[in-house]
Order: sequence, then C-alpha cells, then structure tokens
Amino acid sequence: MTSFHNSAKNFLFLLVFILSGTALAVIITGLSAGTELTPFNTVIESAILHIRSPFLTSMMVGVTNFGSPITLLIASAILAAVLIFNKETYDVLLFMFSMLISMAVLIILKDTFHLARPDAVLVGISGWSFPSGHATVSTAFFFTTAYAFFNWPKTTIGKSILVILCVVGASLVSFSRIYLGAHWALDILAGIALGLLTVSFVALIFNIFLEERVSLHRTRRKKLL
Repeated sequence: MTSFHNSAKNFLFLLVFILSGTALAVIITGLSAGTELTPFNTVIESAILHIRSPFLTSMMVGVTNFGSPITLLIASAILAAVLIFNKETYDVLLFMFSMLISMAVLIILKDTFHLARPDAVLVGISGWSFPSGHATVSTAFFFTTAYAFFNWPKTTIGKSILVILCVVGASLVSFSRIYLGAHWALDILAGIALGLLTVSFVALIFNIFLEERVSLHRTRRKKLL
C-alpha cells in the first residue's frame, strides 16, 4: 500500500512538473519571439484598470506586502523551525531546497530577459518585471506548505481546509501584483509555473532518491499521531 501511495504521489508531482514546465517554456518562447504575447498582457491590464477602487487597492497593498519574498522567506524559516522541533527532517530539507532553487532560477530569468514593468503601477517598485518574484515565491511557499503539513490535520476536512487556504493565499498574492500594476499577466503566469516547477522537481528528486527514508519518516509520524 505504501509503495502504491508513493507511486501515485510521484505521478502527481511528475504531472505538475511537465505541465508547469511546458507552460513556462511556452511563455519564454513567446517572449523570445517578439511581441506575439503582448495583446494578452494588454487585455488583462485593461480589465484590471476597470475594477480598481480605493478599498480594493488598500487591500491588495496589504496582500502584496504579506506575500513579499522576504516575508515568505521569514515565514519559511519559522515553519522550518516547527518542523525541526517535530523532527521532520525530510520536510525541512524540502522547504529549504524548494525556496532556494525557486529564488535562484527567478534571479537568473530576471537577469536574462530584462523586461520592463507596466506603466500603470500603483506602488513604488524597482527591478525587472519577468517573472514575478511574488508569484514565484508565494507559489513555492504555499505549495510546499500544503505538502509538508498535509498529514498534520487528522480529518479530511482539515486537510481540505489546509489545501484551500494555501491555494487562496498564493492566488491572492499573485493577483495583487497584476492589480497593483507591478507585473504583466504573463509575469504572474510564469512565476506560478516556475514555483510549481521547482517544488515538484525537488519533491520528485527527494521521493525517488530518498524513498526508503521518506517511507520510514511517514511511518514514524503516523505512530506519533
């Protein structure tokens, strides 16, 4: 049963890896080809301009501040400390490698493409636009959080609430960046794809090469519960 569970989990991560990698490759190819994807960015920007309001702007500023890479890296350190306290070494390493690799690839892509940000920006910001650091790091953070803490709730409802909160958290942070004009829509989609890609890659590597230790780790956790 454990072997089947691990195989199913690896298949899911492989599927996420393939889909997110394909999406990122399509976006990068389109950007490299020139202006083919510009209309998509323009349509989304126009739609966002029509829904802006003082109240929504204030809320989105709060969301984007919460979802900043620095804030989420601090949150990652706190969650890692919780995992260390509970002797969850595997999940600690998963957190560390997922976040670090996400940040490394993010920096490489930003320095490679040098894309300018939109003109209708509502917050002070600097640096290149593609891909979105907020979208990348928040996706990696919430994806890893959902995976690392999935077995902590004892009920299906609890697990579902955890996953829903993580999905909503990552989605709100990503949307806030488009709303505030800090990024183009494709920057956000690329960031989400990059976050999913790195976490699924790290999880696959860990599960394939540390499968025996992971199984022992999960068995030990069940006994403690």
